[in-house]
Amino acid sequence: MEEVRTVITQEQARISSNFEQVEKAINDTLEEYRGAVFTEETKACAKKHVASLRAQKKHFQDNLREEKKKYMQPWEEFEGQAKRLIAMYDEPISLISGQVQAFEEKRIAEKRQTVSGIYGTLVPVSLREYIPLQRIYNPRWENATVKEKDIREEISGMAERVQKDVSVISGMDSGAVPAALDLYRETLDLGQAVSHINSYEKQRQEILDREQERRRREEAERIRSEERERMLAERRAREEKEAALRRAEEEKQEALRRAEEEKGRALRQAELEREEAARQAEAEKAAAVEQAREEAAQEVIDSFIPDADAETSLYEYRIALSTDAREKLEMYMDSVGIEWEMM
Repeated sequence: MEEVRTVITQEQARISSNFEQVEKAINDTLEEYRGAVFTEETKACAKKHVASLRAQKKHFQDNLREEKKKYMQPWEEFEGQAKRLIAMYDEPISLISGQVQAFEEKRIAEKRQTVSGIYGTLVPVSLREYIPLQRIYNPRWENATVKEKDIREEISGMAERVQKDVSVISGMDSGAVPAALDLYRETLDLGQAVSHINSYEKQRQEILDREQERRRREEAERIRSEERERMLAERRAREEKEAALRRAEEEKQEALRRAEEEKGRALRQAELEREEAARQAEAEKAAAVEQAREEAAQEVIDSFIPDADAETSLYEYRIALSTDAREKLEMYMDSVGIEWEMM
């Protein structure tokens, strides 16, 4: 198809005006009124002059718009025709672009199928959770200039790298391997996965060290506690033995004391009994003596008791007696039945 390009040409337009004459008239008016002082007589003239200037300005503006419209009319007619021609380009562009787009979409779909087949051939099922096709898919592969050989090399190299990384992570002896594989599945970064395992092992070792240290402290504390308990038991045993010895000694001393007390009480009781026997003997002796004395005295008294039946005579005596002796004499005379009278 022959290519036809648009060619637009324009002749130099010419516009004439009396700008110089108008500019001179405006400057003259400006000079006339510059520094003027208005009075009542000149004020009305000045207002008329202002009205005239405004009318001139408006006429100039109206004339400019009218002439511009006339000047632009050929261009506006030309521009309308140009825009209509420009719009006509869209129809063949859309037709051809649609056909090209459909062809390109078909080519891309076929390329995608090819990439999917390559992926299914080169990537083992065990690796697809790490590198699913949608994750590693490179839109550049859809370009017509990218060869199938290059795509195979990229996918194969990626699969080999991931297989090696997974083998390295899985071969590490650590409880963090599952978490590291999850991290690798998210990042495909072997360094991060290995660093995670190393951090885990470091933390685990620190925990083990702390646990070992805790157990060591607990064992040391247990030994110290047992030693304290042993020493305390020995001290309690010594104290109990000493207490038992003290109790035995106290009981012995108490027994001796009680024996001495019993002996003392027995001696005191014997002494009391001897004293009581002696007292009783003394009392009995005194009683016997008293009885003998009383009996002897009674005999003497009885010998002095006059016979009540004997014939009595009146006798007068003058005796010097103390009051006590007098009272006893009177008692005695009363007791033996002597009748007497105080003179």
